[in-house]
Amino acid sequence: MIKGLKYIILAANIAFFAVMAMVLPLGFEENDDVAMAMIANGSYSGAPDGHLVFINILYGWVIAALYSWTTAIEWYTLAFAVLQILSMSVLAYCILTMPNRSRWERVLWMILLYVLWARMIVALQFTTTAGVVCLAGCMLLLRERKRARWTGVLLVIVASLIRYHAASLVGLLMAPIILFTYRTEWRKYLPLLLMMVVAVGCRMVNKKIYDSDPEWKYYREYNMARAQLNDNPNAYKLQQENLPEGVDIVDYKLLLQFTPDAEQIDLPTIQALQKRVGETPRKEQFRNLHRLDKYVVEIIILLAILVLMMLATGNKSKYIFLILYTFFVMVLIIHVGMTGFLKNRVFICMLMPMMMTDFVLLPKTTGTKRTRSIVIVLALLSGWYVYQTIDTKINAHRKKDSLVWEQIPLIKSVSDNSYLVTLGTSMRMEATDPWNIWPYSCRKYTLGWMTYIPFNKTVGHSYKALLRDDVYVFTDARYAEENTALQRICGQIEKRYGIPTTIECLSANERYAVVKIKEIRD
Repeated sequence: MIKGLKYIILAANIAFFAVMAMVLPLGFEENDDVAMAMIANGSYSGAPDGHLVFINILYGWVIAALYSWTTAIEWYTLAFAVLQILSMSVLAYCILTMPNRSRWERVLWMILLYVLWARMIVALQFTTTAGVVCLAGCMLLLRERKRARWTGVLLVIVASLIRYHAASLVGLLMAPIILFTYRTEWRKYLPLLLMMVVAVGCRMVNKKIYDSDPEWKYYREYNMARAQLNDNPNAYKLQQENLPEGVDIVDYKLLLQFTPDAEQIDLPTIQALQKRVGETPRKEQFRNLHRLDKYVVEIIILLAILVLMMLATGNKSKYIFLILYTFFVMVLIIHVGMTGFLKNRVFICMLMPMMMTDFVLLPKTTGTKRTRSIVIVLALLSGWYVYQTIDTKINAHRKKDSLVWEQIPLIKSVSDNSYLVTLGTSMRMEATDPWNIWPYSCRKYTLGWMTYIPFNKTVGHSYKALLRDDVYVFTDARYAEENTALQRICGQIEKRYGIPTTIECLSANERYAVVKIKEIRD
């Protein structure tokens, strides 16, 4: 083994991240991270705050404290960069030091690892960051040295603070190989047990802190219920006759467009809608599986790797384990596809632990034709993700150009002391420079998952707030067309509150517009 290998890997990964961040370039995948970073750095909430909604408040307090010390550094982005570099260094070290692996096997697995990392850098996201941190922790749990296992415990706990569900998913996929490796060595299970107790305890602390404030408690419950509707394909199949009594189909469609009228779609209504969606027949849920077609290449390649490994291994226990593991993974993918949208970041959180499990279980008799076949198939998967990464790079540049040349002038047309509402995902905030997040002076709030958030308690709890003199709306340039979100909102304002409205344009270009909704007075 090369002396100082871990330090060489760490230095190389720092360089890799820096180069990829400049060349690809580094960017957020969705608006969620931008909004949470704005809360943390104080540009949204008025002062650095730890209520990052999807991220545990204990982690949020640390980031907010760093921003309170200095806002010259985007700590939200830097923390993710550091955690990804450390985690990828752990994974690379595990691959390079795993015994009884051929040079080509190590090379191919390293290529796939770094291709996936490049994909994560292009689309920086708290879910994938939590996933890779948890995976690194799980791989350290497989090491023999106690120090390594305790470091793994720490990484898994940190991952659970960033995104509990992502860490749980990766942990679930790594659990079989950990149990297969530990077998009856009960002493190794003690750190594992402590890790789970602390991770669940931190989640309970997060809930208790939110519940201690009635406004945050209501918001948290509302947002969790709303997310389960917006992220469930079955929710988009409900018609007027399926809705609970008193719920208008237009209000419901606006909810699915991330622009609910919180006065009409309150928490009890959301919960009643959840119940209706949960009653979707199993036959209808199976029809959602066609959405998995965009992952068909990856799924086929993964299955091919598993089949080749089963053919190559002479170990009966490994053979049975691989069959059960394959069945377990496919059931999990099908379940997610039936009741939710299998997003790319979630699929990567599933792909990486499957990839590392395959590497751990590789047949120890290397060099056979079947083992070389595994390497060839893995090379195909690497090539596919290289293509996807290049494609994502092009899209990232387009979004960046869109933000810089089309959105910013419109945003700056709004006075500094006004509010700017974004409808749904019309404002592509994810193209914001991660090292200089949303440096604009006008106050902004979104409906979507910001609905009912205490930062917006003076506005945003009803469509009537859109009529205030200091509130403007950022929307698509086609807002005047029939059945756009803005036209539906104006219709609901008149229907629900008896207030006829008109729309005046403040500024616009070919794609976007900033408008003012005004009450028509006699």
